[in-house]
Amino acid sequence: MPQWIAIPDGTLTGRVHVDRRGDATDRRPLILLGGMTQTLASWGGHLRPLAETRQVIAYEARGQGTTELDLADCSLAHHVEDFAALHSALGLTGPVDLCGFSFGGRLALTIAARRPDLVDTLVCSGVALDRGIVGRLIVRGWLAALATGDLEALARVSLPEILGPAWLTANAALLESVIRATIERNRYEGVLALMRATAELPPDSDWQLAALAPRVRARALCMVGELDRLAPPAEVAALAEMLGAELHIEPDVGHTIAIEAPTGWRTRLLEFLDRT
Repeated sequence: MPQWIAIPDGTLTGRVHVDRRGDATDRRPLILLGGMTQTLASWGGHLRPLAETRQVIAYEARGQGTTELDLADCSLAHHVEDFAALHSALGLTGPVDLCGFSFGGRLALTIAARRPDLVDTLVCSGVALDRGIVGRLIVRGWLAALATGDLEALARVSLPEILGPAWLTANAALLESVIRATIERNRYEGVLALMRATAELPPDSDWQLAALAPRVRARALCMVGELDRLAPPAEVAALAEMLGAELHIEPDVGHTIAIEAPTGWRTRLLEFLDRT
């Protein structure tokens, strides 16, 4: 259940918001990393069924949700340090299965590349080797929306870009509550710091996925929605090839595959993990 875990934060101590469930010891723990504005609540429909067969841990990273860590440095390098500190603070003694969506998937891949001792199996959803021009324009639009000074503009403009038309049509009555939840469960300062630090990296950065992927040794699965504009399926396939990973493309689904096709996403995740 949700709890606070203390980890070092420079010369101080910070707190990470964690939801830890399940007590099975015959499988590796599964750690879940969410997208930029996702919080523990975003995994609500998945945690209970996943925890039936393994220990499952979701956490809000630096800049996400209500985790209390300094926002001066939200770089990927710092996130890797945070993960290692959290792994230790949780009392985990070996490598884990690591599953991330969008920003969380990029972070999961980065952790697997930089700390291979901590990751046995890697699952990325909505993560592409390159976003392409459409994806880059979308992200720049989000940064412009954040320039308004609050989260509402970002929450509104991002919905049709991350969720496919079928889901939006079927859930039209829920959209205002989805927007309100994004605003209420996150902090503007945290999302702004996170996006500024990680959304667009220099092409020659050592933290680009093209530079990190060859260092990953974990067995991997890449999943993507057929209609994903942030992570074009062709570019997800390119990343999967570089990782030597399995690839699954979910039909008629946008970027947020675990929300739009929850049962199929979870089934493929568990089938993949259970083969190890």
